[in-house]
Amino acid sequence: MDHPRRTEEEQQAFFDAIHTRAEQALAGTGGVGHTYALAGRRIQLLFAGPQLVQHLTPALAHLRVADVGKVDAVVKIWDTESTGIPMIAPPCPRGDFTDRGDLWGFNSPRYRAAFHWIECSVNVFDRATATGVYWMQTARTIPYWVKASPLRTLFHWWLEMHGCQLLHAAAVGTDHGAILLTGKGGIGKSTTALTALAHGLFYLGDDYLVVGLTPEPTVYSLYNTAKLTAAQLAHLPVFAPCVAQAETMPDEKSVLFLSPSFAEHCKLRMPLRAIATPMIEPRDDSIFVPASSALLTRAAAFTTMAQLPYAGHHTYTFIERLVGTVPSFTLKLGRDLSRIPATMTAFLAGQPWQTAGAAPTPSLQPGGVARPLLSIIIPTYNGAQFLAEAVNTVLAQDYPALEIIIVNDGSTDHTDAVVAQLPIEVRYFTQANAGASAARNRGIRDAAGDYIAFLDVDDLWPPQNLHRLLEHLLHDPELDVVHGYAQILRYAPHTGRYEYEGNPRESFPYYIGAALYHRRVFEHVGLFDTELEFAEDIDWFNRAHELGRKIARLEEVTLHVRRHDHNMTGEKSLLELNTLRVFKKALDRKRQREAAQGLQDGSI
Repeated sequence: MDHPRRTEEEQQAFFDAIHTRAEQALAGTGGVGHTYALAGRRIQLLFAGPQLVQHLTPALAHLRVADVGKVDAVVKIWDTESTGIPMIAPPCPRGDFTDRGDLWGFNSPRYRAAFHWIECSVNVFDRATATGVYWMQTARTIPYWVKASPLRTLFHWWLEMHGCQLLHAAAVGTDHGAILLTGKGGIGKSTTALTALAHGLFYLGDDYLVVGLTPEPTVYSLYNTAKLTAAQLAHLPVFAPCVAQAETMPDEKSVLFLSPSFAEHCKLRMPLRAIATPMIEPRDDSIFVPASSALLTRAAAFTTMAQLPYAGHHTYTFIERLVGTVPSFTLKLGRDLSRIPATMTAFLAGQPWQTAGAAPTPSLQPGGVARPLLSIIIPTYNGAQFLAEAVNTVLAQDYPALEIIIVNDGSTDHTDAVVAQLPIEVRYFTQANAGASAARNRGIRDAAGDYIAFLDVDDLWPPQNLHRLLEHLLHDPELDVVHGYAQILRYAPHTGRYEYEGNPRESFPYYIGAALYHRRVFEHVGLFDTELEFAEDIDWFNRAHELGRKIARLEEVTLHVRRHDHNMTGEKSLLELNTLRVFKKALDRKRQREAAQGLQDGSI
């Protein structure tokens, strides 16, 4: 726990071991090679036998080219069931596997590694040699979404090396160019894109596609697929012959393979003219309304970064640059779907990229550098009554590059319902009740930002708090944590509001929510101690100081702590708050260091 970062040698050894197994599987089967052209580059997929070919290649059929000539990347693919070659043992405990696939502590600039839970696949990639490996235990349990968008993680790692980015979005267009449709699931992207295709517009993708910025913003098709629910398919029966599955579970979408039936209207690349996020409204027609670049950046970044391993600040910066290059809109979708294609055709014919004026400049810090992505982690246990206000205090910071992660630590109240009604998309995780430390650790492992802040569900931040804390971290690259003081607010029944209580300088000095942390500090110090229900904050800062991490204390209030009847630490004794236990842990670590030093210098 104290040293979760894996060395470069360990990460190389992990890749090499998996690559060796892939080579063994290929040698035993002879290998089946398919070559594809994507975004101006060529990639070869080498299958150890035919078992996975039938599942992973149909979505890419429109990109296939002759298997001759030089390729820019190679991915070696095998499954254990058909080849008899097993996967190596996991390199880390279960708790180090994140929700989107990253492995905690695997942060090599050269090697990438991901494990996807539901499809049970391992993905590794060597950026220096552009060599990847994909493994599954068996082809018999491949989920429908993997067949619709296979090898997504490996494509993501490869293409971002060449100035391109996978985006969770749809794209359609006319001879004038393409419109990118982005945002969370269920807002009408698929319906809009496929309705446009059914009425003769060009189609590039429904779920994931590729975008490049040079020499001009361009959309590239990645998969020739789409996904529709049974209800959506009933409204678009023209696509029924494209349904791939003979049988589909009631709660699953049908996967459509659009090539060759719609090959004439499926484009491989198109210039990007505008980006829009759909919004369903109670109206008959559909219209485009200008929107802020900040809105579109959040819409595109959130839904993309939540699904792609190793997506981070560089991903957010790419998306911010993209949105700053083309005009942004909200597409207000009406009830009459048949009007959507005409609306899009007229919109593109009006050349919005010329008439909308200069696109808003992305939010920049001094010197013209894009603001870094901040991950805000809000652990909650039965805090539904405070949750909306906590999210609002984050949004009120008016910081342009945020991801909000809410970790529900086994709540029994209506937290799920509150999250569903929040005014912004959040990354929402639920787990069995394991304590605040475990909830924070879950958030850290899944955070995409280079900087991390924590906010207990019943606490608040002063205005501009994140801006001030970040300024200090950016000013001193060696600084790991910047920390202020907490102002206690006590609920006063006679006034019905929270009143200031006490001197902030005399408050508890280690409130986790009063600080902003560089992500790297958790790789050096470790995560929060889940054995401690209380005083995990003292313990973590003790370890950080012992390891010599650079922490700055600001002479200002950076957290408002509200005291009320539901506080976890209320009426707790020093024994219950683990004060003596934390002291004992620090003492044990000191004795271990002294013993190690004694062995080193020969004094013992």
